[in-house]
Amino acid sequence: MRSQRFLFVAILACFLVTIKSTPLSDISDSDESTSVDEKTQKRPDDDSEFEGYPFREDEDSLQDSSREMSVQDHNWDVLIFTQQWPVTTCYHWREENPDQECSLPQKKEFWTIHGIWPTKLHQMGPNFCNNSANFDPDKLNPIEDRLETFWPDLKGMDSTEWLWKHEWQKHGTCAMLVEELDNELKYFEQGLTWREEYIMSRILDASDIHPDSNNTVAAINNAIVKALGKNPSIHCLYDGKHGISYLSEIRICFSKSLELIDCDGIKQGDAVPVGVPGGTIITNCHIGSLVHYPSLVPPLQRKSHWKLPLVNVYKLLQFLMWFTL
Repeated sequence: MRSQRFLFVAILACFLVTIKSTPLSDISDSDESTSVDEKTQKRPDDDSEFEGYPFREDEDSLQDSSREMSVQDHNWDVLIFTQQWPVTTCYHWREENPDQECSLPQKKEFWTIHGIWPTKLHQMGPNFCNNSANFDPDKLNPIEDRLETFWPDLKGMDSTEWLWKHEWQKHGTCAMLVEELDNELKYFEQGLTWREEYIMSRILDASDIHPDSNNTVAAINNAIVKALGKNPSIHCLYDGKHGISYLSEIRICFSKSLELIDCDGIKQGDAVPVGVPGGTIITNCHIGSLVHYPSLVPPLQRKSHWKLPLVNVYKLLQFLMWFTL
């Protein structure tokens, strides 16, 4: 009887020694405010978006989506030009998959292009508007070097062409409705033109908003309105484990004549118009909390595995042997 009791307790002790805690996944997609991009930050698509950042749809899904959209209305009202803050994008990817590589731009305070998205007011899309407008990377040869700098896939050079193909098939084929964007070269060149004209780091810097700072959504919005005179859409990624909102994307809007306009009325992911003293802010960020504008990808934080030191195991077994005598 004593030996059976000892055997049972010993097995229980060994089981406790082998218990390990589950690693933390720090990025939360929980809807704890008006927030959460690309409930995503998915990845981040473009439009919920962080697609979170572009979803890696395979070729079949792209074709299926194209066929589905072919019977829908492809008209749109505004063009949404989206710039992303690469540090936040890389942090999100790394938290979802610690092995995910991410290539940050060599220059600091360097916002990159996510996309140009034709959009109906108060609706999502349209997407995949022209099945016959196949992507031809050779047509981008004249601007390829600039695209690699300003419109890169942060997952690395090997996947950059995938990103351009995705953006063209999903959004560029809808932008073709206007003459200024009716082919690949025009579409991507326009993105480069807007990126050079609306340098987001300079716009924020002019209002003393720099990387490695915490700011209210209202302060960020005011900085952009002060510089552009138009309302943007501001997007965050929310770290639910640490209660931190990270500045992720800033979107500005253009008419079909390519004139800068307010983003009022656009529907993008979970961003909503929020009333504040003096006006309205379109955002998915926590309106009452500070937004962190990170300068570096935060360190990966995980719970350490729970283990008993070997000497404590020995002492535990000694006690059990004494207890069962």
